[in-house]
Amino acid sequence: MALTKVKKLIDVISKDRQPIADSLLKELTFMEHTLSELKKTVQKVGAVEHFENGKQNFVRENPALKSYNTTIQRYSLVYKQFVDLLPAAAKIEAKDELTTFLGKK
Repeated sequence: MALTKVKKLIDVISKDRQPIADSLLKELTFMEHTLSELKKTVQKVGAVEHFENGKQNFVRENPALKSYNTTIQRYSLVYKQFVDLLPAAAKIEAKDELTTFLGKK
């Protein structure tokens, strides 16, 4: 689901939890941008790279891929925290939107 649609969902969250939701949304926005940059790096350089340090010489996982994998896990957790703040009806809508979005990939 696009984060602009998620931002609209803040209005349906109880007023006392909206600051939490806003904070989570800011983190999601940052993480989404970071994931995009990491993904571009991996697509450009590849999933593995040749590493040389002194006499050591081997192929290793691209550090950008490792960072991407860590960040996507955290992104999923923060997203779940955001969805958990929603009332039941909004959760169903959010999950339907997410399923539709993921189906397009």
